[in-house]
Amino acid sequence: MINKSLILQVGEGLEGGMTSREREILEILKKEPMIAQQVLADRLKLNRSSVAVHIANLMKKGYIMGKGYIVSEEKKVTVIGGSNIDLQGFPNESLKLYDSNPGKIETSLGGVGRNISENLAKLDIPVRLISAVGNDFYGQKLIKESEDMGIDMKSSLISDSYPTSMYLSIMDEQNDMQVAISQMEIYELIDETFIQENQLLLKNANIIVLDTNIPKKTIDYIGMNFSDIPIFVDPVSSKKAMRLKDSLKYIHTIKPNRHEVSDLLGIPADTIDDIRKAGEKFLEKGLKQVFISMGSEGVFACDEKIEVFLKAKAKDIKSATGAGDAFMAGIISSYLKGSQLDKACTYATGASLTALKSYSTINPAMSESEIEKTLTDIEFEIKLY
Repeated sequence: MINKSLILQVGEGLEGGMTSREREILEILKKEPMIAQQVLADRLKLNRSSVAVHIANLMKKGYIMGKGYIVSEEKKVTVIGGSNIDLQGFPNESLKLYDSNPGKIETSLGGVGRNISENLAKLDIPVRLISAVGNDFYGQKLIKESEDMGIDMKSSLISDSYPTSMYLSIMDEQNDMQVAISQMEIYELIDETFIQENQLLLKNANIIVLDTNIPKKTIDYIGMNFSDIPIFVDPVSSKKAMRLKDSLKYIHTIKPNRHEVSDLLGIPADTIDDIRKAGEKFLEKGLKQVFISMGSEGVFACDEKIEVFLKAKAKDIKSATGAGDAFMAGIISSYLKGSQLDKACTYATGASLTALKSYSTINPAMSESEIEKTLTDIEFEIKLY
C-alpha cells in the first residue's frame, strides 16, 4: 500500500514558490507518487536529467519528502537484469555452416533476468522485474505478456532511445547452441540513477537477483548499498562475469559455469578438485552459497557447512536453452523454503531438467508438481564432502 499523504508535508499550500513546471510535476506526483523519473520525463517531453533537477528543487523547497513511501507491500523477489526477444533456429538435420539449413524457428520472450522471473512466477513466488525495453512492438509485448504471467513489470524502464533487446541463437542437431548474436545496448540505461529511483523497491525485497547484462557500475552500486539483503547473481557469460570482480564480497549466492569460474578467479576449473578449490575461494571472498555448473558432468555446490557434487542423467531433451535460468529459480525457491544445500541442489537440478523438456526457453509446464515429477523419473549420483 502506498501512503500518498506522505509525499506532501512542509510544502502543502506553498505553491506560490514553484515554477510552472515544478507545479506540473507536483500535481503528477500527488496522483502517482511511485512514478519513475523516465516515465515522468516521457510524459512531459523532457530529459530525465531535467526531471531529476525539478524533483530535487521540490525536495529542497519542502514540497515533497521523497518518491512515495511503501508501508506494507508484500515482499517480492526483485530481479534486475535482461528482458529480450529470443529467436532460436533448429536444423532438421546436421547443422551445416556457411549454408542455409532447413529447420524451424522459435520466437519467445527471453533475457536471463526475465527468464528467472517467469520461472519464479510459475513456482508461485511473488516476483518483480526491473529491466529496460524499447518503446516499440516488442517492448510492449514483453511487458504485457510478462505481466500476464504474474511478473510485476511496473518499475521497468521504457526507452525511446534504444530498441528492445534481441537474442538470436542457432542450435545444432543435438539442440546445443552453436552461435548467437545479441543486441543489448539498452541495458546501459539501468544505471545508478535508475536504481536510486527504485531504491525503496530494492529495500523491500526479500532477495535481489542480478544478471550481468546490467553495467558494472550498477552492480557495484547495488552491492555497496543493498548487501543487507541476500544478493543472488547469474554471471550470464565469461565476458560479462568480469563485471562482478569488485563486488564478490557483497554477493550471497552465485551460479557460474566452469568457464566463468576460471575467468573470475583466474584459476583452472577443469577437474572436480579444481572446482572444489574454486568453491572454497568464493567462500573466502565472503559468499554464502556457490553453485558451479559443469554441464553434462553435473553441478558442484558448497556453503560454509558442506560440499555437494550432484550428477543426473537427463531424459527427453528438447533444448538446452533455459536450463540455467530454471536452475537459478530452483535455488531461490529452495532458499525461501529454508532448504539445506543438498536439497537445494537436488531441487534446482530438477527444475533445470524440467526446462530441458521443452523447445521453449521456459517450459510452459514448469511448476512445483512438474519438478517433483521430474525428480521421481531420474537417477542421481550425489557425493557429500
